[in-house]
Amino acid sequence: MQIISIFAAVKSLQQIITPIAAEMRQFEAFFAQTLKADTDPMDGIMRYVLETRGKRLRPILVLLSSKLFGEVNERTLRVATFVEMVHAATLIHDDVVDDDDLRRGQASVKARFGNLSAVLAGDYLLARAMLLLAQPDDLVIMQEMLRTTAAMSEGELMQSIVVDCVPQSEKTTQYLDIITRKTALLMRSCCVAGALSVGAIPEQVQQIADFGLHFGILFQLRDDLLDGENTEMAQALLPTYLNKTLKALEGFPPTETLQALRELTTFCAEREG
Repeated sequence: MQIISIFAAVKSLQQIITPIAAEMRQFEAFFAQTLKADTDPMDGIMRYVLETRGKRLRPILVLLSSKLFGEVNERTLRVATFVEMVHAATLIHDDVVDDDDLRRGQASVKARFGNLSAVLAGDYLLARAMLLLAQPDDLVIMQEMLRTTAAMSEGELMQSIVVDCVPQSEKTTQYLDIITRKTALLMRSCCVAGALSVGAIPEQVQQIADFGLHFGILFQLRDDLLDGENTEMAQALLPTYLNKTLKALEGFPPTETLQALRELTTFCAEREG
């Protein structure tokens, strides 16, 4: 489904994130350093994880949300690295559960190194991620992230045992519940944690949280359309959540960062991969 853009043209992701280009370089360096393992077998897997990188959408949300309210700092980088490590761990474990040999067009960690190594690598990423937010001052952010990580597991399990006999009138509600838990809550937490990392006030945190939640739903709706899954519901809901996501950004002062978030929303709704 093609959405009519509110912009003259949809920019590439690299063009969109120009306001945080320097901060993304800082993140990449910090992320690479954090992935280093003490033993050769695990370090080899971590290097492979680093090489098979995705869009970095979740760290991008952390960095943009923090820059909307302040300046990216060391805590922000730790948060951005945390969410990318949790995301990577989830994908590695998912590939084991689903017996998938490909991830982003390349051999999955499971296919390259075996099931046992993949499970242990996912566990390693989760443990290293937790250490990043182990400082007393990070407790609020850690609690936010742990609640989200638990909800993601529930969402994945719900999806695997979804009941086909659910009445038609409840299918949309069930579908939204699943994609909220498995995808949208992490996007929401990226925005919340980014804002908290620079000392945003509660009202600001709540507003960017609303954006992150709608953005996450929008992202998964587009993903499902691209994957040919739940297409009827996803196609019907996509315009609604595009509007909700953009509306959640109303009220913020006009800045390059705000424009980047608006363009990122449109990119998310119209992307082809």
